[in-house]
Amino acid sequence: MKPKFAIGIGLIFAAVVAVIAFTIAGNSSTEVRVNDLLDKQRSGQVTPDRSFKLVGMVVGDSISYDPLTLHLEFDVVHDRDHLVNRLAEAPRIRVVYRGTKPDTLVHEASAIVTGRLGADGKFYAADSPDSLLLQCPTRYENEAASR
Repeated sequence: MKPKFAIGIGLIFAAVVAVIAFTIAGNSSTEVRVNDLLDKQRSGQVTPDRSFKLVGMVVGDSISYDPLTLHLEFDVVHDRDHLVNRLAEAPRIRVVYRGTKPDTLVHEASAIVTGRLGADGKFYAADSPDSLLLQCPTRYENEAASR
């Protein structure tokens, strides 16, 4: 094999490896629940450049949406037990999202939000269409009950 050919193949291989590495690094986020993220914040493990996938249950009466500016805010708590049985003392994180309010954003919806925790204690969703994923429990309960 000619040296120019080997160098060309080596450069192509290095470029492919670099693209894969940067893609994986760019999409990697630590998945945490509300209480875990608050613990990480208290212990100093949260930095402004660190991305997380925050998992929690939506508190319905906290939802605030302005359709003119597409500014959406809502609170999430650790899990369903905190939401149903211990809401008054349950730790919350305020989520800030910019975009159209999803129809499935309701009380008790399970939310997965990709973004960063701000210095003000609010969790800011990333600027991507899949940064806010919701699962409405009532949609699946009705289907399971009919079987």
